[in-house]
Amino acid sequence: MVGNFVTASQAQRKWYTKVISKVSAGNYKLGANSANIIVQNRMTGQLEEEKMQVYVRLGIRLLYKGARGKMEGARARRLLKSLSIKQGVKYDSPESAQDIPTFIAFHNLKVEDILEPISSFKTFNQFFYRKLKPEARPVEEPENPYRLVSAADCRLMTFETVSEATRLWIKGREFTVARLLGEAYKDQAERYSGGALAIFRLAPQDYHRFHVPVDGTIGPMTDIHGEYYTVNPQAIRSPLDVYGENVRKIVPIDSPQFGRVMTVCVGAMMVGSIKTTVVPGQQVKRGEEFGYFAFGGSTIVMLFEKGMVEWAEDLLINGRASLETLVRVGMGIGRRRNVPLSLTNGGPKA
Repeated sequence: MVGNFVTASQAQRKWYTKVISKVSAGNYKLGANSANIIVQNRMTGQLEEEKMQVYVRLGIRLLYKGARGKMEGARARRLLKSLSIKQGVKYDSPESAQDIPTFIAFHNLKVEDILEPISSFKTFNQFFYRKLKPEARPVEEPENPYRLVSAADCRLMTFETVSEATRLWIKGREFTVARLLGEAYKDQAERYSGGALAIFRLAPQDYHRFHVPVDGTIGPMTDIHGEYYTVNPQAIRSPLDVYGENVRKIVPIDSPQFGRVMTVCVGAMMVGSIKTTVVPGQQVKRGEEFGYFAFGGSTIVMLFEKGMVEWAEDLLINGRASLETLVRVGMGIGRRRNVPLSLTNGGPKA
């Protein structure tokens, strides 16, 4: 390591990640349920503290207060829903465009990656779900359909099984795959028994369009009405089943290489909407646009059938240490399990 910086490929190497996953940053213990969030930036290998706006801290306080009693919980739900709807309306107004420069400065965003000029955005939400230049997010191994790539610019957690995820990260007492998938798809929950799970958490400062992680065909979609809890790690590590209660959209992708990949787009506090830009029956390729979230934090939970995915080792090690990894769209995060290396290194074309 030179000056605490490493390349993205070095960050995946066992010798480096074993060191980084066992340290604490300052007074913050990795994975601790505190008001501060530490992530590892996969591009640099450095640990970073996530910037958090005031409304997120408010949502966390409401969440924990509400978790202590039914009356308080009902009030918290109503207030979070009301705040989210009002914020969505506010950021769709022309006056909201004046907040764009402040937001860019606060989060130190790379404006050179944005496809359209800042002056073209007439509302804050238009800027929030902005498009990026295609070259800003290249797909790793573009000709290799056995390479699984990141669906979002996000803070990623990967687990080899759902049971591992619930033991280490998802602490909601009522969380189950069937509850996550809702009525339309609960009969398929058993399909993911023993299968892998990934959590793509988008903070407000992240690029909020999400992309296709595997080649395949889009299946029938379903919307589920629900709550607007924050998807912050503090909330996920609380007794509340945030993923199973929040508003969400279920989108299956039937992939020749990875089986049926169940994609659960989860809305959260201050998220005005979940929009998909694909349609059922559409053939999609890795890296193509999938959809976007309006203002706020949000999450995509992705389920894989047993034996389909082999995660990158650095992601697994970080996950076992309850440490999220900051990744970008198109970055390689895993491969199809039990496929010869000669195929996964650029084998048959899709």
